[in-house]
Amino acid sequence: MACCATSSAPRGDRPLSASLRIARVALLLACFALLPSRADEIDCPDGVCIEVEREEAGASLYAVNQLDAPVSLQLDFPILENMKSSEALPVRAVVPAGTRKRLVEIRAHERADSFSWRSRWDWTTGVLGARHDANARYWLPWAPNFRFEVGQAIGGSFSHTGKSHFAFDFWTPSGTPIRAARGGTVIRAIENFRQGGLEERFKKRANQIFILHDDGTIARYLHLKQGGAHVDVGDRVAAGDLIGYSGNTGYSQSPHLHFDVFTVDEDLEWQTVDIRFATNTPDGFRPQSGQILNGGARQFGPASNAR
Repeated sequence: MACCATSSAPRGDRPLSASLRIARVALLLACFALLPSRADEIDCPDGVCIEVEREEAGASLYAVNQLDAPVSLQLDFPILENMKSSEALPVRAVVPAGTRKRLVEIRAHERADSFSWRSRWDWTTGVLGARHDANARYWLPWAPNFRFEVGQAIGGSFSHTGKSHFAFDFWTPSGTPIRAARGGTVIRAIENFRQGGLEERFKKRANQIFILHDDGTIARYLHLKQGGAHVDVGDRVAAGDLIGYSGNTGYSQSPHLHFDVFTVDEDLEWQTVDIRFATNTPDGFRPQSGQILNGGARQFGPASNAR
């Protein structure tokens, strides 16, 4: 619903909750007359919101990110009557953790006439368009004295399809110590869930750790045991550091560790990226289903020849 400004007092609605995978689509309706500059107070129940600062014959819109992780956001105006935007639409931006960022100004063309606008915005965790460092090599995320089988590799038909194509499942018994595959900053650590299964209700109930890398990509370690996070949000970790313990929570039929690295694409969705694990050759290797591998940074023998 749109509304038009008149000489009467302003009317408006606060943005609705957003949820895209984790958080997607919020709708903000606003309409106003010629008012002195002031900032609207807006709640951020999901940690990310749009703040409207009304000005004479227009407004400035800011993204507020109260989370401990960067987010990518898209803002557009389905309705923009007798108004112009300072930026090309839609506006896309990366908003760092704990920051407020100006997105756009909108101004009336003719101040004597009524004007109205409606904005729609989406957001998701991560860095839009982050480019994975092609020289990065990952450690297998468990200690070298452990050997585990690759259950599902790249393109696995059960769940590694579409934008989840470049992902790995390793058959790790519950309680296996999990180590960082690459250094970075912990931006999520969830450990409160207790159960797992293949019912729809379990899809958002996986204990997990997210680590943000210096190139803006994010590694996901999923299905950890209850209480299985050994790190806190904000911790800086190096490859090989203990970060948690594997389990069987969330959308899972048996104990294992799901591992992938993702960026945010133009659809504001998580797109897994093709990575290589460290070996005794510069090219690294891609684990294949059925391989049994030692953890850590280097692989020898048949595993080193994997494509």
